[in-house]
Amino acid sequence: MMRLLPLPSQQQLYDHSPRWLQRILVNAEAVRREWFRRHGDYRRLVAEHSPVWYFRPRSDQEEWQLHRLNHLLAEVRRRVPFYRDTLPDRPLTSLADLTSLPMLSKEQVRRNPLALVAPVLNRRTLWPRKTSGSTGTPLTFYLDREATRNHQAPADAMLAALGCHFGQSRARFSGAYVTPYTRTQPPFWVWIDLYRQLQCSAYHLAPAYYPHYLRALRDHAVVYGTGYPTSWHLLATYILESGDRPPALRAIITDSEGISLEQQAVVEQAFGCPVVQTYGTGEVGQIAWQCEHHRYHVLSRAAIAEVVDEQGNPVAPGETGQIVVTSFASSGTPFIRYQTGDLATLAADDCPCGRHSPSWLAIEGRIDDRIKTPDGRWIGRLSHVTKPGVGIKESQIAQVAHDRIVIRVVPASDFVPASMEAVIEAARRYLGPTMQIDWELVERLPRTRAGKLRHVVREIEV
Repeated sequence: MMRLLPLPSQQQLYDHSPRWLQRILVNAEAVRREWFRRHGDYRRLVAEHSPVWYFRPRSDQEEWQLHRLNHLLAEVRRRVPFYRDTLPDRPLTSLADLTSLPMLSKEQVRRNPLALVAPVLNRRTLWPRKTSGSTGTPLTFYLDREATRNHQAPADAMLAALGCHFGQSRARFSGAYVTPYTRTQPPFWVWIDLYRQLQCSAYHLAPAYYPHYLRALRDHAVVYGTGYPTSWHLLATYILESGDRPPALRAIITDSEGISLEQQAVVEQAFGCPVVQTYGTGEVGQIAWQCEHHRYHVLSRAAIAEVVDEQGNPVAPGETGQIVVTSFASSGTPFIRYQTGDLATLAADDCPCGRHSPSWLAIEGRIDDRIKTPDGRWIGRLSHVTKPGVGIKESQIAQVAHDRIVIRVVPASDFVPASMEAVIEAARRYLGPTMQIDWELVERLPRTRAGKLRHVVREIEV
């Protein structure tokens, strides 16, 4: 009997395709994403999220939020069986009543993500998302088209206020797979025509390659930058040390991780433009943006973001607590009082910038450690490499030697050891052949004093 060869995976197909075909493949994926993100009367939706809203009095914002919240709760209770017995059948009288509603944990989502989806929705119109997040614990969830465009609209509105618009040439550093780690010659990027986006690999930022990246940014005449702030900081440090010419950018808007204010100032000095750090998650979208005074302002037209203690009660101004989000994005794939696992310090007064939405002085636990490879590359945000693992409850990637990392895994009851081969392979794509990669089972992983699990840690002096 003839034995059929297995079909190549999408990753293998991309890796072995010529550059012109890779460009077609990434543009095809962009078309799929745009079908979710910017369909329908999208311009009207962006206009509704005008940043002018955040200068309105706090009382006006909260009155609108209460009305929107009650409408959302009624729709979710009617549409989603998971919430039918837990949400009130009468309107809340104030936003303070939110504390009477149960919080939604990541573990509840993990156990049965489709339970949080309205049964009437066609599965083919849902966007399945899988993320490890900052905790290293795999999480699958679903978003409908209403949710995805309501995640995108406030972000696009905030970008426009900075003079940055969709359709202008931009550069992005993120965890998107662009080219194999073993590649030693540029390009380390791919052009996405639909977005006019130069998608740059965050995993090839070695000192020898910095000039190539800057040349690509200049050649593509990028107007603004987005993505990992650590990547922009590496380029900024090189610019200041070498005197190389940066591209002329209007702004750099960062996401996915945080950097210190000192590092942020370095990026602003090198590129000669403002840097705006944002906060959000894949589940609820972007929900807070920095202002010129470095406070994080909640996008109060997109969500209600509480800062609460362990019992789910609001912390006092100046105190630190967990960020719990109720997103207005969709009643079909809702997230109500969702425990993000991230921590924020609540501001005690109105911000000097004049915005009256709630603001945070700091977001804790977002400045992840990074791994330094033997050839001098700094690699962060590696949580996604554990996605192929089956039955991983929690994980942590630790650099224990200059040329060795260990992936520590807390197994769930359905853990499949063989799946770690795919995890090792994924890690090697980003860390290269000179890094030894091992894994081990552990009963528990240590937390920080704030109770956070750091997914990437460096246990050696570099």
